Amino acid sequence: MTIEFKNPDQIINMGIPCISDLYINGNEIENKIIIDNYLEDSEFYYFIKYFEISKKQKDNFFSVIRINKQNFKTMISKEKFERIFIIEMKKNILYYADGFHKKLPIINKLINFY
Repeated sequence: MTIEFKNPDQIINMGIPCISDLYINGNEIENKIIIDNYLEDSEFYYFIKYFEISKKQKDNFFSVIRINKQNFKTMISKEKFERIFIIEMKKNILYYADGFHKKLPIINKLINFY
């Protein structure tokens, strides 16, 4: 499968993270996806989606989205994050860094999708 990020845009004036539209095999799947921070296993892709609620940065958040590789059905985590860099997913336990790069301490959290 081919994963592409199109129409990149900065969300914070620090250069990172950047969001874009996510395409898989040429089909648009989601928008406002963090570029180049995703995981995959045999069944799913896991990406970070940015939710812009208002122009105030404190109102906005990130969530993990899970995409089924067979039918491309998307599910969103109930959990919200101020900053996140996903490291690993094992049996719905998310291992992540509380920032936008993986050189920070790793935190783990049970993730629920709906």
